[in-house]
Amino acid sequence: MRFAKHTLAITAAAASCLSPAMAQDTMTIPVVIKATTASYWQAVFDGAQQAAEKLGIQIEELGPANETQVAEQISIMENLISRRPPAIVLAPVSTDALAGPVEAATEAKIPMIIIDSGVDTDKYAALIATDNFAAGQRAGHALAGCIEKTQGEAAGQVAYLRANPNGESLVSRDEGFLEAISNYPDIEVVDNRVANNDTAKAMNDTLDLLNRYPDLRGIFADNQLMGDGAGTAFAEQGAGESVCLVAFDSSELEVDFLRQGIIDSLIVQDPYMMGYAGVWYAHAAQQGVALPRSVDTGVHVADTESVDLTEFSGLLDPSQREMSPYLGMSPDSQQ
Repeated sequence: MRFAKHTLAITAAAASCLSPAMAQDTMTIPVVIKATTASYWQAVFDGAQQAAEKLGIQIEELGPANETQVAEQISIMENLISRRPPAIVLAPVSTDALAGPVEAATEAKIPMIIIDSGVDTDKYAALIATDNFAAGQRAGHALAGCIEKTQGEAAGQVAYLRANPNGESLVSRDEGFLEAISNYPDIEVVDNRVANNDTAKAMNDTLDLLNRYPDLRGIFADNQLMGDGAGTAFAEQGAGESVCLVAFDSSELEVDFLRQGIIDSLIVQDPYMMGYAGVWYAHAAQQGVALPRSVDTGVHVADTESVDLTEFSGLLDPSQREMSPYLGMSPDSQQ
């Protein structure tokens, strides 16, 4: 999915509708994520909670344990629709399977704010997410750059780990990665594995790739759990010196691997902002405010040299996040 390049600032007229004084004390907005067991989604909840506190409302934290539990998320949505909340913030686990519940909520006049991943319908109020195709491209170029730096040329065999073949964000991310790699004629993609968002499987898949392809020069792990698993395998095998690893997101384990040089680059999203802006937009939509159809929350590349720079602190550790008055990072922290 391609994004119109809107910023996260709402117009002055819309912002005036969003003052905390106007918030209803009893308003509760459900925030439905993809996987309650992943730190990435806890950062979404952190941002959503911060927005709720500023608005004087509450959020309800919901979601399946794992991103593969499509039926569970559908059931959550069906229950919410029957309850008629003022608005819903949803990160859909499946592009097509969640289209029906999103349309049903909209038909029930419940504003839907979609975050993180697109859904196969246009019946929602706004989409707030990373441009995952562009982010995947950055991962591909980062991996090629690492191979060139390590080997003296951008050449050799690479593979990639896929978390879930059904989510729009992950599919777009992988497509962007492959498009970027296609610009390097001497790099060959020899394999990919679907680990179903299972860190242990990602670790085992990585070990198998490293053993099966002795000339492998790089691996791309397309989300946090894949990065945790791949990094653990690299640490166990001591592969970091000869094989490049680029991963998505920024769990504590991934950041630790980055500092050690086990992971060479992290493609960092802004889950905190997705949760934060998602709740603000849900509150605005519930009041009838017209919103941008799509908002790109941005992507950043951290490597071993930049990981400890001030501008990455709030992205890598949501507890250090400081917001400006304009629903975004301060100008000095923009990448």
